[in-house]
Amino acid sequence: MENNSLEKVFEEFLIKKSSMISKNENPISTFYKIDKKNILGTGTFGTVQRVLHKKTGQIRACKTINKKKISNPQRFADEIKILTDLDHPNILKLYEYFEDQKNVYLVTELCTGGELFDMIVEKEFL
Repeated sequence: MENNSLEKVFEEFLIKKSSMISKNENPISTFYKIDKKNILGTGTFGTVQRVLHKKTGQIRACKTINKKKISNPQRFADEIKILTDLDHPNILKLYEYFEDQKNVYLVTELCTGGELFDMIVEKEFL
Protein backbone atom coordinates (compact mmCIF):
# COMPACT_ATOMS: atom_id res chain seq x y z
CA MET A 1 0.00 0.00 0.00
CA GLU A 2 1.35 3.39 -0.95
CA ASN A 3 1.82 6.14 1.65
CA ASN A 4 -1.01 8.21 0.08
CA SER A 5 -3.38 5.26 0.42
CA LEU A 6 -2.51 4.89 4.08
CA GLU A 7 -3.24 8.58 4.65
CA LYS A 8 -6.67 8.22 3.02
CA VAL A 9 -7.49 5.22 5.20
CA PHE A 10 -6.35 7.09 8.30
CA GLU A 11 -8.47 10.12 7.39
CA GLU A 12 -11.55 7.90 7.09
CA PHE A 13 -11.10 6.67 10.66
CA LEU A 14 -9.97 9.94 12.19
CA ILE A 15 -12.29 11.03 14.97
CA LYS A 16 -12.65 14.78 15.06
CA LYS A 17 -13.94 16.77 18.01
CA SER A 18 -16.60 18.35 15.79
CA SER A 19 -18.08 14.92 15.10
CA MET A 20 -18.68 14.51 18.85
CA ILE A 21 -20.39 17.87 19.46
CA SER A 22 -23.77 18.59 18.03
CA LYS A 23 -26.91 20.50 18.71
CA ASN A 24 -28.97 18.54 21.18
CA GLU A 25 -32.60 18.52 20.04
CA ASN A 26 -33.98 17.85 23.55
CA PRO A 27 -34.74 20.53 26.14
CA ILE A 28 -31.66 21.37 28.21
CA SER A 29 -33.60 20.51 31.38
CA THR A 30 -33.66 16.88 30.24
CA PHE A 31 -29.92 16.57 30.86
CA TYR A 32 -28.94 19.44 33.15
CA LYS A 33 -30.08 20.99 36.39
CA ILE A 34 -29.51 24.73 36.04
CA ASP A 35 -28.61 26.72 39.15
CA LYS A 36 -30.66 29.81 38.26
CA LYS A 37 -29.88 31.51 41.59
CA ASN A 38 -26.11 31.38 41.13
CA ILE A 39 -25.18 33.50 38.11
CA LEU A 40 -21.45 33.19 37.41
CA GLY A 41 -21.35 36.07 34.95
CA THR A 42 -23.34 38.35 32.70
CA GLY A 43 -22.54 39.86 29.36
CA THR A 44 -24.04 41.62 26.39
CA PHE A 45 -25.70 38.50 25.06
CA GLY A 46 -26.71 36.61 28.18
CA THR A 47 -25.74 34.99 31.44
CA VAL A 48 -23.50 32.15 32.56
CA GLN A 49 -24.71 29.74 35.21
CA ARG A 50 -23.41 26.61 36.86
CA VAL A 51 -25.17 23.45 35.65
CA LEU A 52 -25.13 19.87 36.87
CA HIS A 53 -25.23 17.02 34.37
CA LYS A 54 -27.96 14.81 35.80
CA LYS A 55 -26.54 11.48 34.65
CA THR A 56 -22.80 11.94 35.34
CA GLY A 57 -22.86 14.51 38.16
CA GLN A 58 -20.33 16.68 36.31
CA ILE A 59 -20.51 20.39 36.99
CA ARG A 60 -20.25 22.55 33.91
CA ALA A 61 -21.09 26.09 32.83
CA CYS A 62 -23.96 27.11 30.61
CA LYS A 63 -24.10 30.36 28.72
CA THR A 64 -27.71 31.29 27.96
CA ILE A 65 -28.00 33.60 24.96
CA ASN A 66 -31.25 35.32 24.08
CA LYS A 67 -31.84 34.77 20.36
CA LYS A 68 -33.21 38.31 19.97
CA LYS A 69 -29.75 39.65 20.84
CA ILE A 70 -28.05 37.73 18.04
CA SER A 71 -27.78 40.37 15.31
CA ASN A 72 -26.02 38.16 12.77
CA PRO A 73 -27.27 34.53 12.98
CA GLN A 74 -24.81 33.29 10.33
CA ARG A 75 -21.83 34.73 12.18
CA PHE A 76 -23.12 33.20 15.43
CA ALA A 77 -23.46 29.80 13.69
CA ASP A 78 -19.90 30.18 12.38
CA GLU A 79 -18.63 30.85 15.91
CA ILE A 80 -20.39 27.72 17.18
CA LYS A 81 -18.76 25.75 14.37
CA ILE A 82 -15.33 27.09 15.34
CA LEU A 83 -15.88 26.10 18.98
CA THR A 84 -16.89 22.58 17.94
CA ASP A 85 -13.73 22.23 15.84
CA LEU A 86 -11.22 23.61 18.36
CA ASP A 87 -9.49 21.20 20.68
CA HIS A 88 -6.74 22.78 22.74
CA PRO A 89 -6.08 22.77 26.50
CA ASN A 90 -5.96 26.59 26.59
CA ILE A 91 -9.28 27.12 24.81
CA LEU A 92 -12.68 26.79 26.43
CA LYS A 93 -14.18 23.37 25.72
CA LEU A 94 -17.73 23.26 24.33
CA TYR A 95 -19.51 20.02 25.28
CA GLU A 96 -22.87 20.52 23.57
CA TYR A 97 -25.47 23.13 22.80
CA PHE A 98 -29.23 23.40 22.91
CA GLU A 99 -31.79 25.72 21.38
CA ASP A 100 -35.40 26.51 22.19
CA GLN A 101 -37.80 29.18 20.93
CA LYS A 102 -36.19 31.90 23.06
CA ASN A 103 -32.56 30.97 23.81
CA VAL A 104 -29.42 29.15 22.73
CA TYR A 105 -27.57 27.31 25.53
CA LEU A 106 -23.84 26.64 25.24
CA VAL A 107 -22.65 24.01 27.71
CA THR A 108 -18.93 24.41 28.37
CA GLU A 109 -16.32 23.41 30.85
CA LEU A 110 -16.50 25.37 34.10
CA CYS A 111 -13.57 27.76 34.41
CA THR A 112 -12.84 29.06 37.88
CA GLY A 113 -10.42 31.71 38.98
CA GLY A 114 -12.25 34.91 38.19
CA GLU A 115 -12.44 37.28 35.26
CA LEU A 116 -9.51 37.21 32.86
CA PHE A 117 -9.85 40.94 32.17
CA ASP A 118 -9.60 41.75 35.90
CA MET A 119 -6.44 39.64 36.19
CA ILE A 120 -4.84 41.40 33.23
CA VAL A 121 -5.62 44.84 34.68
CA GLU A 122 -4.31 43.79 38.09
CA LYS A 123 -1.01 42.46 36.68
CA GLU A 124 -0.53 45.57 34.52
CA PHE A 125 -0.72 47.93 37.50
CA LEU A 126 1.25 45.98 40.11
